[in-house]
Amino acid sequence: MKKLLVFFAVLFVSVMSSACINNFAIQELNIKAKEYLDKGDYDEAIKRLESSVDLDGTVFETRYNLAVAYVNKEEFEKAVNQLKEAIVINPSNPDAYYTLGVAYEGEASNRVINKFPEEDIETEGENEKSAETFGTGIFKTLEDAQFAVQKIDEAIEAYKKYLELSKIPKDSEKVQEHINDLEQDKNTYLKEIESASVSNPAQGNSIQGE
Repeated sequence: MKKLLVFFAVLFVSVMSSACINNFAIQELNIKAKEYLDKGDYDEAIKRLESSVDLDGTVFETRYNLAVAYVNKEEFEKAVNQLKEAIVINPSNPDAYYTLGVAYEGEASNRVINKFPEEDIETEGENEKSAETFGTGIFKTLEDAQFAVQKIDEAIEAYKKYLELSKIPKDSEKVQEHINDLEQDKNTYLKEIESASVSNPAQGNSIQGE
């Protein structure tokens, strides 16, 4: 499986001072978590950030940082959940939407077996490959293809929200190019689903009725 290549780095953010009785403890936990994250020890970083959330779940920076740690560990669904909580706390922070896009991409990527199956054609064992994969070999099942389309859609919307809130970000051109690439991926995945509906109408009708 091809793992997600993070298109821009997601950044850890510092906890700013606030009128919170547990603020100092939260600050210390976030600082320690950052040290562990820099070392690549994501489990220890997550432990500190989860403790910080337990102290006060309304601190945007802690929720966001926990999501960043989950993204680095490729636990994308958990990252999405934390980012949704962070966005409720601070819906105008553009980085939260950017990182949400990365997390949604990660969820989609985890369903991809081989993004470029045409580059990987082998005469030997070809029948075995066809039996074990769906369509052209990008996904294992039709359900995986549908899931990926949904997550790519969500990633695109998150990146668009990032651009909207960032106003004129220095990386806007690259983000837009990346959105265009995702649209192409989505179209490829939709073709996989369409081909399945043609080759197996009963299965396709079942999907459309879901």
